[in-house]
Amino acid sequence: MSYISRLLTGFIAAFILVLNMGFSQDIIEGIPATEIQRNGISGWQFLKINVDPKSAAMGNTLASTNRGDASSVFANPAAIVGVSNMDLYAGTVSYVADISYNALSFVKNLGSIGVVGVSVASLDMGDIPETINSPIGDRTEYVITGRNYTGGDLAAGLTFARQVSDKLSVGMNARYIQETIDDLSMTNISFDFGTSYHTGYKNLRLGMTFRNLGGDVNLTGWDEDLQTEPIDVRMPVDFRVGLSIDLLPDENLNVSVEASHPNDGLEKVHIGTQYNFNNMLFIRGGYKMGYDEGDLSYGLGLNYSLIKASFSMVTMGRLGTVNMMSVGVNL
Repeated sequence: MSYISRLLTGFIAAFILVLNMGFSQDIIEGIPATEIQRNGISGWQFLKINVDPKSAAMGNTLASTNRGDASSVFANPAAIVGVSNMDLYAGTVSYVADISYNALSFVKNLGSIGVVGVSVASLDMGDIPETINSPIGDRTEYVITGRNYTGGDLAAGLTFARQVSDKLSVGMNARYIQETIDDLSMTNISFDFGTSYHTGYKNLRLGMTFRNLGGDVNLTGWDEDLQTEPIDVRMPVDFRVGLSIDLLPDENLNVSVEASHPNDGLEKVHIGTQYNFNNMLFIRGGYKMGYDEGDLSYGLGLNYSLIKASFSMVTMGRLGTVNMMSVGVNL
């Protein structure tokens, strides 16, 4: 068996293992593991929103989609080793319920030392009408008080990646994160780890990421009138393995496939493809499995000189469509 065949065999085994993780959980309170729905057991949900239109259009393939630009800090930090000098990235997401999410990152190649990056991402929920439960006769109904409050999230991070061999690169993120709604807030430190391996066969790349690692935290500013206080808010940890391969010469047609194992939901599969016209126009599409809302995504990319722009639309089922845009500059 050739080296590539052995490598692919091991990677496929890891891929299957991720998908089977959901069926190997411990039995809780007599409920079979296969029936356990882990949804809603973690906080910091904004960290799960993709801010990169390219990978979002390609089925949310984060671990294996080759970028080599500053957007990689939000997906697989190991991929920033593809930046030859400096790269700047800015992205915006028009999310459901009039939520806006914006991100900015900068990456610099320091030669033999490695590649470093800085990033910031901010989510704004806008004005939210306050409602309270009010007794009306023998029942309780919600009443709009006329007061508005706001909510938002912030993530600011540092990234480091290094090429440890001619084929393997590793990287990590360290981020300060903050979540606020009205007078309540919580802060934490989170970490991402990623690897990227180029096999040399048809530009086949294997990627693996551990994202959103961190300790449990509690809210500050809690009021007894707000019912039971949530404690030990967990991070939305996500483990992914994926592969990306060029099916046509000159990287004209790329296909990416990933499996993910989150700690707060069932296992998921992501599939994406990209067609390249003369390295100037890129047509992308993707499909996701294992999500309650939304499965299809599609988008376009444009390269002109040192500037790259991307646009994507992600279907969210009954919640509508998420629109994303980004601009990158290779300095």
